[in-house]
Amino acid sequence: MSWSARGIVTAAAAVVVLTGCTPGPLSSPKLGSPQGSGPELGADASSTELSSARTRLMGTWDLVRLEALPSTGGSARVPIQASGTLIYDQFGNLTIDAHTTDPAAPVAARERKMLSFKGRAAIDVAKSELKLMDLKGNVDPNEVLSPERRRRFEFGENSLTLSAFDDKGQVTSVAVWHRRN
Repeated sequence: MSWSARGIVTAAAAVVVLTGCTPGPLSSPKLGSPQGSGPELGADASSTELSSARTRLMGTWDLVRLEALPSTGGSARVPIQASGTLIYDQFGNLTIDAHTTDPAAPVAARERKMLSFKGRAAIDVAKSELKLMDLKGNVDPNEVLSPERRRRFEFGENSLTLSAFDDKGQVTSVAVWHRRN
């Protein structure tokens, strides 16, 4: 083998070795993980129960009813005219697109023609709760969704009811979603 061919082979070998030793990402991905290792809150549930809850949540849901405590105060929830779509995938990723012009809705919710949020939903199977996490949107999620609050989830035949509650356990909003076929 000539000196130039030997140099090319040596250089190629060095590139392969150095590439193989290159460190991976410095931080874990923000969205997406294999099913079974997605976001979860409670440690009391078995992996079968968690997998079952994720499977039931997976899919596309259409908003059919929304109630919330008025921003002006009061203890009785009022209906809010809104439309929306919720998509939950096998990795715990969540996408919410919604629209409302109802004066009872938070001001931030009425500022845009379509509200769009992406994030994750961590599940606590033992408590039938989920928590919205890492939300990003075209308006501040804190002003519209109160992501710091947990939501109880309840499944019907083709429905999902999410009830948000505050630190005192008072239900602050109820959203009913129907599974899109």
